[in-house]
Amino acid sequence: MTLVLREVLAHPAFEDASPRLVSGHDQLDHIVRWIHSADLYDIAPLLRGDEVLLTNGVGLLNMDEAAQRTYVRRLAERSIAALFFEVGRTFVDVPEAMVDEARKHGLPLVVLQPVLRFTEVAEAINSEVIDRSVVRLRHSDEISRMLSEELVRGARVSELVEHIADAVKGWAMLSDSSNQMIASTNAGDGQLDHQTPSAEVPIMIEGTAWGRLRVGSVAVSSVVVEAVLDRAPRVLELALIREQPGVAAAFRGKQLLLEQLARGTMPSSARLEDGLRGAGIPTSAHEYCCVILDPTHIARANHVANSIGRRYGNVVFGIVDQMLCVLIASRTEKTGSTLGRDISEQLRAELHGTLHPCAAVSGTIRTTDQLIRAMSDTRVNLAIATALSLAVAVVGNHSTAVERTLLQDCNPDALRRLVDEILGPLISRDRTDLLTTLRVYVETAGSKAVTARLLHLRRQSLYYRLQRIEQLIDFELSDPADFGVLTVAFAAQRALSLVGRQA
Repeated sequence: MTLVLREVLAHPAFEDASPRLVSGHDQLDHIVRWIHSADLYDIAPLLRGDEVLLTNGVGLLNMDEAAQRTYVRRLAERSIAALFFEVGRTFVDVPEAMVDEARKHGLPLVVLQPVLRFTEVAEAINSEVIDRSVVRLRHSDEISRMLSEELVRGARVSELVEHIADAVKGWAMLSDSSNQMIASTNAGDGQLDHQTPSAEVPIMIEGTAWGRLRVGSVAVSSVVVEAVLDRAPRVLELALIREQPGVAAAFRGKQLLLEQLARGTMPSSARLEDGLRGAGIPTSAHEYCCVILDPTHIARANHVANSIGRRYGNVVFGIVDQMLCVLIASRTEKTGSTLGRDISEQLRAELHGTLHPCAAVSGTIRTTDQLIRAMSDTRVNLAIATALSLAVAVVGNHSTAVERTLLQDCNPDALRRLVDEILGPLISRDRTDLLTTLRVYVETAGSKAVTARLLHLRRQSLYYRLQRIEQLIDFELSDPADFGVLTVAFAAQRALSLVGRQA
């Protein structure tokens, strides 16, 4: 029942403006939380994400190509739903640099003809957003009240599942983490109509995933089904705890396992193997992967974790210090698979268009001993990427490994000396342009073509800068050994910025 970009584009309020989508064609199902109209150049920090921004480009007048690209990139980093750009008044057409930048970052950019009153359009669509929210809230409250009353009357889990099926006018099935069916309606008892649209939601106990509720209905995308998926899990959690007195204690063990892994406090390999067995995770001949998800930036993060687990194997996940920690064991014995890479690719597909860190993946882990550090390192990697504002949604296990190691094992004064020794001539002379050029050159693995494009420089200008840099720092940029030292020096500079020191 939420409003999505596809519906906004088809809304009668935009009909006269002939909206034309020029980028982000795969983002039409992005949820739209609000419509704003603003012509400020620095509007991005004022946005929360999932908005549609209406502008006629007044704030971009007299801005060069680099500034236009920065404007689009910052909006993309805020994960707005779309930028609607009116042409014909301030600009004859959307600047090509903005279109190119929007395509690069997957940001939907819509061209409008100059016939709209932005305030009227915003009022019309925002009213619909509010109306839908009110309707969804009313249905959610009705579902919650109905199930809560049944719980108070002493209804068993199986009876609650029947009521859920009645609410969606379809079927419902409750299963635990091992896929054992706990309760189901007639259609869910081995006779599922696989043509019926279905949806599912994880059931959490003591903050840890216990199983899942799956419902099927011809109206699976309706507000009623959304309300059921929103409110039923909590009632089912209470019913399961009441009906199975030992279930909460069992899941406290899973939660303890996740906490010790995430915080790096696992006392021993023997304790780890005990915890894995208690959580139903195999302890040998399998591959593993640790994932950290930030629920504040991922809508329905539990669903994402549940989807990963069902696709790749055994899984246990739960909230630790406001982060969703996921431990996955491959479904089969070791086959030389790329479990970590596959999970990373799935997450990137799910989070396409997001340009701020909200997930981290450990990579493939082949022994349980490696798990003792893997989850905590993955958690630190996400924290570092967030602090550095890296423009990536999924942080790989190598993305911030150098910074993490430097922060964990090095003295800040030693890091400062390293940075001063290598980069000092550029810093002390306030050669900001040269320092930026060298940083981009190193980050692009020494690609002159990419560096020139990113910095919007002519090739000859870049060559001159690189030559000047070599003279100032006395390094040979084409020497692999010198290049490696520069890579570490920039990592040390980033690490210092995380402890409040200036390099």
